[in-house]
Amino acid sequence: MAEATRSQGIGSLGDLAVRPVRVVLLLAAACALAYAGSPFNGFVLDDHPIILGNPLVSGAQPLMDAFAMPYHGDDRPFLVYRPLTTVALALQWAVHGPAAWAFHLGNVLLHLGVTFLVWVLGRLLLPSRPLAALIAALVFAVHPIHTDAVSSIVNRSEILAAGFAVAAFLGFARWHAGRRPLLLVVAGACTLGALLSKESGAPVVGFALLWGLVHRREGRSLSALLAGWALAFVLPLAVYAGLRFLAFDGALFVSPVRYFAGIEPERTVWTMLGIGARYMKQMVVPWPLSPDYSFESIPIAPRLLEGWPLAGLIAVPLVLLGTLTLLIVSRRGPGLAAAALGMGWFVLFMAPASNLVPLMIPMAERITYGATVGLFLAFGVGAEALWAWCAGQRGAMTNGFAGIRRIGAILVPGLLALVVATYAGMTIERERAWRDDLTLAADAVSTHPRNALMLANLAGALANRGNLDAGIEAMRRALDVGPSRWPFRVALAEMLHDAGRHHEEAQLLVDGLRLAPEDPEAVRRACTAVAEVRPGILVEDCVQGFPR
Repeated sequence: MAEATRSQGIGSLGDLAVRPVRVVLLLAAACALAYAGSPFNGFVLDDHPIILGNPLVSGAQPLMDAFAMPYHGDDRPFLVYRPLTTVALALQWAVHGPAAWAFHLGNVLLHLGVTFLVWVLGRLLLPSRPLAALIAALVFAVHPIHTDAVSSIVNRSEILAAGFAVAAFLGFARWHAGRRPLLLVVAGACTLGALLSKESGAPVVGFALLWGLVHRREGRSLSALLAGWALAFVLPLAVYAGLRFLAFDGALFVSPVRYFAGIEPERTVWTMLGIGARYMKQMVVPWPLSPDYSFESIPIAPRLLEGWPLAGLIAVPLVLLGTLTLLIVSRRGPGLAAAALGMGWFVLFMAPASNLVPLMIPMAERITYGATVGLFLAFGVGAEALWAWCAGQRGAMTNGFAGIRRIGAILVPGLLALVVATYAGMTIERERAWRDDLTLAADAVSTHPRNALMLANLAGALANRGNLDAGIEAMRRALDVGPSRWPFRVALAEMLHDAGRHHEEAQLLVDGLRLAPEDPEAVRRACTAVAEVRPGILVEDCVQGFPR
């Protein structure tokens, strides 16, 4: 059987693709090369509050409390539930403390683990074509769009959710093939692990059912399939919902912050179509990349027939129609079935990014991490099929195509090697942007000059480096984009205060009180600044006399 399987490969790569130890070594080398710079990076963005400022991670608060409270604590305007991610970070902290290099190394090792699972998934879906699985895993290992998940320590949540999701499906599929019932328990535990790592693991519930219906084998009745699916996926989903319900004091969905709040429904749809086109472009040509796409990186689309929305109007339906077509014809061959299921995985895991589930941000590269598992499997199937056809291993060899096949037998592997090498080089280069907050914010602003959040982050990083004038200028630019954001105004006031520009500070806060007239802390902050430049005014008198 091993020889028969190996014969389906192409040359020495086909032989390598069926040897797990060699595959692990090759994938480890690819990950190590692409992310060699990661351990030299520091803490950035949300790493500071979620790791360095989190008593659950540092051990100052009992770790089990992570299961009884929101991921960001109770003082944030949005609440999400990711206790297993907190546990993973806390366990690492217990070993080596606040060593950024070790956390980054942990992310790279976890990414390698998920990459290997992608290979295993490919071997399961298409056992007779191991090279397809290897191509998929190599592209997954080095693709630059994954830097957002791997290079940001807190985005470990995406890696854990994807890894647990793939493992859950693998357990379910092996049970379905007639293996031990214990595998359902393993699948259920992994499903719960995916959900407790991040909400993005939830689509595996739908994919497992899709796979079971497309690939139902003799020996498992439909009722048995559904019963196994319920135990492995629906029951863990119910447990997760119960834990989340208790942690949020009786609410399942308590996040009032929505990026498209107040936007007309049709303009929301147009904008999201454009974002869908942007995602597809980034998966093929991943440049330029950004750690953040919040206000105003992606403007609200004023009309449908322009630029990105029009591209999305064409591309998104084509992807959906292509996936549906592959599913319909999947029984015509194992390659079609594997490609169909890969695209099915991709569509299901990308669905939350469409704002069907309202999000706080319009777009994020990290969201694609789990989804690309399926996309790159479908790519691997197609690339291997083309290579095999050119090499004369698929289809009858005819004189009419002999010349094309000979040329393709050279070009296809060369192009695949070029794609993998190019993606790896882009990932190596992208890693440098994650070195520290200043470098990352400057990179983000260079890509999206009107990203208010990253302008504010750039201002803070410059001020922390002692460059107050540049920090003040960057924060003024942030306020120009988001003039209604009181926290930006306070941050700028503090910089002006540190620079000795007290009159500007007072004027800035007084002008901004119209944004927070009912906030006593805002009033007191402004009155304190006024009293500093006008000694005849007492803070308490100012507070009491402020018009409400």
